[in-house]
Amino acid sequence: MSESNTKNNTSSVTSTIGEEYKIVAHVSSSTAGSSSGDFHVYRNLRRKETLRLEEMDKNDRKELSNNEFSERREQQKLEEELKVKKKAEQRKKNKQRKTHSEIRKKLNSKLEEETKKNKEEEKEEKNKNSDNEKN
Repeated sequence: MSESNTKNNTSSVTSTIGEEYKIVAHVSSSTAGSSSGDFHVYRNLRRKETLRLEEMDKNDRKELSNNEFSERREQQKLEEELKVKKKAEQRKKNKQRKTHSEIRKKLNSKLEEETKKNKEEEKEEKNKNSDNEKN
C-alpha cells in the first residue's frame, strides 16, 4: 500500500508542477548564456518584422497603383463621354442643316412658282387691258 500511496503522491505532484511551469517565449535561460541564445531569437524577430514591413509596403504600392489606375480610367471615361456628346451634337446639327436646307429649297421653289404665276397673271391682265383699250 505504501507504494501505491507514493505513486499517487508523485502523480499529484507532477500534475501541479506541470501547471505551474509553462514555457514562456523570448526569455533567456540564464545570465551566463543570455547573449548566445538571444541572437537567434533576435534574428528571427527581425526577419519577421522586415517581412511584415515589406508586405505592408507592397500592399501600399499595390493600393496606390490601383487608385491611380481607377483615376485614369475615370478620366478616360469622362473624356470619352465628352467626345461622344460632341459627335452627337455635330450629327444633330448636320441633320438640322439638311432638313432646313430641304425646307428652304421647297420654300424657294414655291416662291418661284408663285412669282411666275403672278408675272403670268400680270401679263394676262396687261394683255386684257391692252385688248380692252383697243376695242
